[in-house]
Amino acid sequence: MYSTFHGLEVGKRAILSQQTALTVTGHNIANANTKGYTRQEAVLGATTPLSSPGIQNGTLPMQLGTGVEVSEFRRIREGFLDKQFQNLNQEAGKWDAKSGSLSALESIFNDLSDGGLDGSIQRFWQSLQELAKRPDDLSARVVAAASGKEVADRLNQIHSDIGMIETSIADQLSVKANEINTTAKEIASLNLRIAQVVAGGNQPNDLLDKRDLLLDKLSRLVDIEADPGPNGQVNVLIGGSQLINGGNLDKSFAIDPITKTPTMGGAPVTLKGGEVQGLLETHGYTTGGTTVGTIPALKTKLDDLAKAIADSINGIHASDDARSLEYFDKKKNDPTVQPDKLLFFVDKNDPTQPPSSADSIMVNPLLKDFPAKIAAAAIENIGDGSNAKAMSDMLQGKLTIGGTIASVGDYYKTIIGDLGTDIQAANNRSANANAMVQQTENQRQSISGVSIDEELTNMVRYQQAYNAAARYVSAVNDMLNVLINGMK
Repeated sequence: MYSTFHGLEVGKRAILSQQTALTVTGHNIANANTKGYTRQEAVLGATTPLSSPGIQNGTLPMQLGTGVEVSEFRRIREGFLDKQFQNLNQEAGKWDAKSGSLSALESIFNDLSDGGLDGSIQRFWQSLQELAKRPDDLSARVVAAASGKEVADRLNQIHSDIGMIETSIADQLSVKANEINTTAKEIASLNLRIAQVVAGGNQPNDLLDKRDLLLDKLSRLVDIEADPGPNGQVNVLIGGSQLINGGNLDKSFAIDPITKTPTMGGAPVTLKGGEVQGLLETHGYTTGGTTVGTIPALKTKLDDLAKAIADSINGIHASDDARSLEYFDKKKNDPTVQPDKLLFFVDKNDPTQPPSSADSIMVNPLLKDFPAKIAAAAIENIGDGSNAKAMSDMLQGKLTIGGTIASVGDYYKTIIGDLGTDIQAANNRSANANAMVQQTENQRQSISGVSIDEELTNMVRYQQAYNAAARYVSAVNDMLNVLINGMK
């Protein structure tokens, strides 16, 4: 025989289960706009039935249902989409960072105008043309020296501006490295809390949401591999090296201050994605003993350009045939020419030597102070300007610059064109990657996101079930009341 009060127990379980399901629905509605929240579901299941005692029960079913219970608070989440999102997110992070840093460089080189290097080179060429026509005119020499200085100053400025962006990116890399380690510590801490909850037989759904949100954040910064561990924990690797091992931060991520190589626990690691990799590809870093990156390549090209300009002009200006203008008798203003063999462009650090880079090039101070020393002539004739013309022709002619054959102007335009191509490619890759990230996020939200309409439907369903269970309890109570009080 079954208990007389069995029906009350069935009703009580029904009321409590529907009430719990309604509470879960309310929790979903409350967090409908919470970033990273995953929709939950109260999974209802029949409780263990009772069997009628006896040796012979015949062929009739003799098990009696005992009601319902909440067997699980299910977290509606698709792990495959999480993995896909993180892979795409690190790709988008890389191209976003690269696009932004390259665009900063573009502002430096976006100067194909009178105020840029191209305009300075043109004015220098024009000043040498004028000097070739009027070699005995001191004012033409002043203009030539000033125009040469303008070219050198512009090269110096571009190099300096690149250096400022390089420093800014280095600062960003330092911030990103700290952010990676801070986020990793938070994930490790959540791992400990999750393991404790799981060990106690409970489901840490909200803690899992917080951790997954941090994993998404981490995947934007650097390419990660997240593998499940015991008791609901997750282990995280960067470049094959362990960052998080359960509740511990196994190694710290850092950027080598000298080589800018990413490291884990001091050992170099290879990155493939994330904002850090995007910034590194612009800033430059050393791998396998070779420095790679956009900025190192730009500096090399700019140095090659500066040296090509200096070497071509110096080769003519300091040649054996070059002649400068000298005034031996200031009162009579009687000029003559003589071979000074002075370098037109020199190195700031050693004015006796030709420049070695774009940041060290300058016009020989002697030529700025004494423009008459500019070697415009190639013969013993104060009216000769053939040397100045040779220098101007050299600027317009083909030179060997960085292993290529091009004019000074064309080589500089190639630098700008190549940078523009890289920026366009980065912008396109960024747009495509972010579109795929958004598409995957939409898929995740269609599964894990809270639908207010759906939750309101569930709310009505659970409410009706609750009311029905309450009426059932009331009916059982009336029956018991008749049984107990009606026999007095």
